[in-house]
Amino acid sequence: MGVNGVSEGPAFLTSVDGLVNWARSNSLWPLTFGTSCCAIEVMMATGAAHHDLARFGAEVARASPRQADLLVVAGTIVKKMAPRLKTLYEQMAEPKYVIATGACAISGGPFIYDSYSTVRGAHEIIPIDVYVPGCPPRPEAFFYGLLTLQKMIREGESLRRPGERRPPVLAAVPPGITLEQIRAELINLSNPGVTL
Repeated sequence: MGVNGVSEGPAFLTSVDGLVNWARSNSLWPLTFGTSCCAIEVMMATGAAHHDLARFGAEVARASPRQADLLVVAGTIVKKMAPRLKTLYEQMAEPKYVIATGACAISGGPFIYDSYSTVRGAHEIIPIDVYVPGCPPRPEAFFYGLLTLQKMIREGESLRRPGERRPPVLAAVPPGITLEQIRAELINLSNPGVTL
């Protein structure tokens, strides 16, 4: 006999948390939603044959937020769209995850300067799990962000503590650069006289 009465030979032993998180990470269902042009640039390129989103288990795009658990925010978010984005996020199935792709979704991009209508990042509306920088990000960068999210899911939430979220992660950023440094640089760019 082997471990705890299990017969010797190939055996697959794991915790229920590990098994559930593995299943969740490999079966993400994204919502077919885009706030601007990055949605076409990023999502169409990643779903095409050359890059093939299906290899990562995230190809089952759903048109209803009630059937989706991944929201990819791609493109500029204007203040008129912000309440609709929040409503879609709230209607998604739990547990739900968000990837912000592109400069506009992360920080408002070039539209934050002298603009009254642009939201300065999706984090002001909904919680973000992974940031993928770029303008627009290349498909490889998006896949790196998706793999980062899958790793977070596998290591993260527990059935005993549902809803416990990990802090957001920057995917594809040079080593040594932190989120605080990027935020400080954005503040300095928008307010040249302010120092932190």
